[in-house]
Amino acid sequence: MPLVQSSSRLQPMLARRLIKNTKYRTGHMMGRHQLLFRMLPLSERNRWKKVTPEKDICIEGFPRSANSFFARAFRIYNPTAKAAHHMHAPLQVIKAIEYGIPCVVLIRNPIDAIASVLVVDRALSTQFAIQSYINFYKRIWPVRTKVVISNFQDTTKRPHQVVKRINQCYGTSFHMEPITPEVRDTIFSQLQKAQKDLKQPEHLVAIPTEAKARIKKDVLQELTEHPLLQTANLLYQKFLEN
Repeated sequence: MPLVQSSSRLQPMLARRLIKNTKYRTGHMMGRHQLLFRMLPLSERNRWKKVTPEKDICIEGFPRSANSFFARAFRIYNPTAKAAHHMHAPLQVIKAIEYGIPCVVLIRNPIDAIASVLVVDRALSTQFAIQSYINFYKRIWPVRTKVVISNFQDTTKRPHQVVKRINQCYGTSFHMEPITPEVRDTIFSQLQKAQKDLKQPEHLVAIPTEAKARIKKDVLQELTEHPLLQTANLLYQKFLEN
C-alpha cells in the first residue's frame, strides 16, 4: 500500500517536471532562432514586451538578473519612454540592434542568477538552467560592442550610471537619478504588489526575501558541483573583461 501511495504522488511530480522543462526549452529555443522568434510572444497580454521599431529602448537579460528592478527604476524616471523588456531572448537584443534602438544587456554571475531561476521553480532541470544561461550570452557575445553591458552591482546599486552610459553610447537623453532608499522601497513595493495581484507565492517576487533565501540554500550545492557551471563562469568573466 505505501508503494502505491508513493507512486501516486510521484507521477504528478514527474508530469509537472516534464511540462515545465518542455515549456522552458520551447521558449528558450524560440528566443534564439529568427523564424521562431517572430512567433513570440504567444499571448496578446505580453505583446508589449517584444522589441519593435517604435520602442525607445530595449532592456534584456537572463532571468533573475535584476530585469524587473532596472525596468521599474527606468520607468519611474522615464514614464513616457516605450521600453521592450522581459522577453529573456537573445534575439530581442539582435533585433534592437537591427532597428537602431538603444539596448542594455543585464548580466549577473551565473551561480546567483541560475540558483534564483531554480528557486522560482524546482521542477526545472539544473543542467538545462545552466545551459540556457550559456546559450543566452553566447548568442549575444558577437554583438556585445553594439550594446551596453551592465553587471548586477551597477544594475542594482548604480542604475543612474548605467543610464548615463546608454546616453553616451546612443546619444539619447534618458533620465535617472541615484537610487535613494525611498525610491528603492517604492520599486520593491511595486514588485510586491505585482506579485500579489498575480496571486504568486512569496518566492516568485523579484526582490530578496527570506523564503527565497531558504530555498536557495537547497539548490546551491547541486549547482556548485555541476560541471557546466565552469563554462558559464568563464563566459561571464569574458563579458566583464570586455
